[in-house]
Amino acid sequence: MTKHKYIISTALLLSLLALNAGAQERTLSLEECLSLSHSGNNEVLNSALDTQIARAQRQEALSLWFPTVSASAYGLHAMDPLLRIGVNDIIQGNSDAANNLRYYINSISSMTGLSTEVNLLQKGFLGSVNVSQPLFAGGRIANGNALAKLGVKAADVKSNMAVRDNDVTVALKYWTIISLTEKKKALQQAIDLLCSLEKDVTSAVEAGLARESDLMQVKLKKKELETDMLKLKSGEKLAKMDLFNYIGLVFNVLNLDSIVLSDGFDGILPPENYYADEAAVAESLEESKLLDMAVSAKKIEKKMAIGEALPEVGIGASLGYGKVVGEPRTNGIAFAMIKIPLSDWGRTARRIQRFNYEISKAENDKSYLGKQLLLKVSKEWIDLQCAWQQTGIAEDAAAVASTLEMQKREEYAAGLCTVSELLQCQTELQTARSSLVDAQASYCSALAQWNSNAR
Repeated sequence: MTKHKYIISTALLLSLLALNAGAQERTLSLEECLSLSHSGNNEVLNSALDTQIARAQRQEALSLWFPTVSASAYGLHAMDPLLRIGVNDIIQGNSDAANNLRYYINSISSMTGLSTEVNLLQKGFLGSVNVSQPLFAGGRIANGNALAKLGVKAADVKSNMAVRDNDVTVALKYWTIISLTEKKKALQQAIDLLCSLEKDVTSAVEAGLARESDLMQVKLKKKELETDMLKLKSGEKLAKMDLFNYIGLVFNVLNLDSIVLSDGFDGILPPENYYADEAAVAESLEESKLLDMAVSAKKIEKKMAIGEALPEVGIGASLGYGKVVGEPRTNGIAFAMIKIPLSDWGRTARRIQRFNYEISKAENDKSYLGKQLLLKVSKEWIDLQCAWQQTGIAEDAAAVASTLEMQKREEYAAGLCTVSELLQCQTELQTARSSLVDAQASYCSALAQWNSNAR
């Protein structure tokens, strides 16, 4: 590397370090992350757009209640008249009277200059405004509007489901980061213990009271823990990037450490504080509402199928101005229409039969899946209770491991155990603390899942 390139690289490195050092710390709570995700997560935003789409479709259906108004214009200019009517076209036949009449007319026209042929439809124009209003369409307009209204409700429910699932995902990602942070703290405590032990063993080796191999064991263990710390830091960094991308938070990769998550495992409450009646929770789930809507939608579709076999009644009017034959003039017309299907009853009967089967199928799904939802809610409550029990067991195990580690240190100081035994005890303490963090994170994740349904 040339001196010039070395100076540029050094300057760039110093700039990045200065940027990282100058970053202001920002704290984010779980509630703040949830709030950010509601306006930044792609699926939440798309679910809101789906609701707007459903509402626009309902407005389309509402427009069918109003009259249909249209305007049209037509112009005509042909090279030759489209219709020629002469004497021979009017007076036909080969009788003496017909021949005499044709001869007489032709004679008069030659003397008077009148034409014996009329040319029509060579030039002309026509403009009109048309209004039509359906009065009865077999109930299809009313049922179509009812179906569109139901579609809006379904879109709202699906939007709520997207927000609910989003909140669970954000909570899981959040508590994953918290668990990595807590594991870093526990691992740092183990490293601090090893640093203290390293000093003691170094002094003992220098005094001839310990072997060099003991010191090598301590240093090796310390390097292993430092490697584990590097892995935890990398995992925490990636987990933060994953969370921030998910909630739509703009961040600088160099300043990830300046964004700190403020919530922790301190003060978590037992499951009894969050209990709700399981049957009521299952009934209030969005999935249960969608099952009800599926049955209602099939019933409305059946009514629309029946409406296709019923008469249609409508009225309308048209006002026009134009010139096709003769002078330009204005004219208007009012009309009424009735359409009675005569040959669709067989097909409609089969469609009605099909919809009856589909309604029965939707009702069966509602009954079965409703029970499955109750089973799901009950399982989540049991999982929450088990996760809390595991937290208590992990706390007891960590307390026992901490007590044994202190006793082993005292034994080592008194020369009653080896370095290997002390290192093994410290490893067990580290494992117990890590298991406690995992148990606490699992409980918080299970609580997020339960609260998402019981809210």
